[in-house]
Amino acid sequence: MQVKKSLPVYDVIIVGSGAAGGISAHVLVNRGLKVLLLEIGPRWNRQDIFHTEHTWPYELPFRGLGRPGQYDRLWKVSAYTEHLYVHPFVDRYATAPGTDFHWTRIHAVGGRTNTWGRVSLRMAEWDFKPKSMQDGAGEDWPISYADLAPYYDRAEELMGVFGTQEGLPAIPDGKFHAPTPALRCGEVALVKGGRQVGVPVIPIRRAMYLRKSATAAACHYCGSCDYGCSTASRFSTLDSIIPGLTVHRNFTLRTGAAVHRVLLDRRTGKARGVEYIDTQTGKTSEARAKVVILGAGAMASTRILLNSTTKEMPGGITNSSGVLGHYLMDNPKSGFVSGWFPSLKAGEVFNDDGAGGGHSYIPRHTNIPGQSSRRLKALRGWQFQPATGSSRYPGYAKGIGGFGQDFKREVRDQNPARIFLAGFGECLPHFDNYCQIDPDGLKDRYGIPQLRFHTRWRENELKLADLMYDSAEEILRAAGAEISPYNRVIPPPHGDSTHEVGTARMGDDPRSSVLNRFNQAHDVKNLFVVDGASFVSCPEKNCTLSIAAVSWRASDYVAEEFRRGNF
Repeated sequence: MQVKKSLPVYDVIIVGSGAAGGISAHVLVNRGLKVLLLEIGPRWNRQDIFHTEHTWPYELPFRGLGRPGQYDRLWKVSAYTEHLYVHPFVDRYATAPGTDFHWTRIHAVGGRTNTWGRVSLRMAEWDFKPKSMQDGAGEDWPISYADLAPYYDRAEELMGVFGTQEGLPAIPDGKFHAPTPALRCGEVALVKGGRQVGVPVIPIRRAMYLRKSATAAACHYCGSCDYGCSTASRFSTLDSIIPGLTVHRNFTLRTGAAVHRVLLDRRTGKARGVEYIDTQTGKTSEARAKVVILGAGAMASTRILLNSTTKEMPGGITNSSGVLGHYLMDNPKSGFVSGWFPSLKAGEVFNDDGAGGGHSYIPRHTNIPGQSSRRLKALRGWQFQPATGSSRYPGYAKGIGGFGQDFKREVRDQNPARIFLAGFGECLPHFDNYCQIDPDGLKDRYGIPQLRFHTRWRENELKLADLMYDSAEEILRAAGAEISPYNRVIPPPHGDSTHEVGTARMGDDPRSSVLNRFNQAHDVKNLFVVDGASFVSCPEKNCTLSIAAVSWRASDYVAEEFRRGNF
């Protein structure tokens, strides 16, 4: 390892530049601290890297689906995105026998904010207190909704989240930008159907810029957000945060830095910095700081901590509790039910104010605390994110009979009338859902010990998954849709929702948690973890907005501690 005696000492080193690390850098640089941001991947030029954004399937070999078998069992990796994601068959991770896990990784400045779904939802008060306010299962967070609400405000303002004021306890209202895209025709029918069965259907909440700003063009409704955005019309830290930081003299961005572990000063018991591998040269170096913040994503940050061992702490320098890597959670996906509206059949195909995905959202409507209706023989509940209207991949055609012109006409006529529901359920925390450093010695391409996952869905998640199908059918029938034939399947593995959280949980008791209420490690006082690893529960909401708010709160605390001279 090459270590120079004259290494600069930063106020803060931040590892990772996505929703957690990017927000932390935004807060701390603007509070005047000297920050080094380390990112394992490159800094992309969006004009060059998102080149498939507007490509039609017929312009790509094999219609963009790849050679037969090329993308089998891969989630999100296709001909459109293989240059964006880490290929799991190339840079492998391990799964224990009889288990599975989908780990979606983007090694680049901005991380998964480059292609994320942009759905931005606040957690409800009871989501922070599931044990005491709901049903006794799981654990309460050491913070409340009131603690995080001001940071939700700031995150929504920065990220350009749009939405409508609905007054629903399951999904708190936010500080929304205008305008909010109008509901599509099928979604209007969905609203009416929801009213009939007592299920709210409201406009979606997304982090997208529908009006031109100083840094982004207005969304042009191409609907290809999953492949990136060449106009920066949706929030990503690559486009919305990093350019504003690089003009500051107290900010340094170092790309191609694969952080291996946190380094501990054994005299003081504090972190002195991190060790990283240059991804281009393979050389190992050290960076030093008064405070180290991990915001590389739940799994990546947990891997760094598990690899950060000493003779006295062989399980990781933050693992005196023995829970590091445990309580891994993700939202089970289910309720995949589609159909079509006879009233919209053979309608005109037009852009329909795209804004990248569906314009409606069905919040949790089961087991609501304080309400007696819609109680289930399962704990918690789920949300639905509907999709309506035409698509360039009419997968439903496989279920339509016929041949020749009549078949083509039926596929074409149903396209504008299609409706699809997909649900995300709550995941309860289980100690035996966990990740560890692979005991067989698997390493990544840089020689860093890799993770092995031990995760499976438990009884409550499987019950919710089945109930989601019943609920989807009920809502669609009430809306007047004809339901297409389908098979009920068990949810895809943990990680498939890309909402993985919980492996370095917060808590007031150091014997059962890794971090305190400010995301500060109990065992190492100048080490913080600000991403989803800190979560105590995994409600049905998409987690990115909450990650941004948690990171902002923790980073505010770090800045205040610096101001008080505590670092």
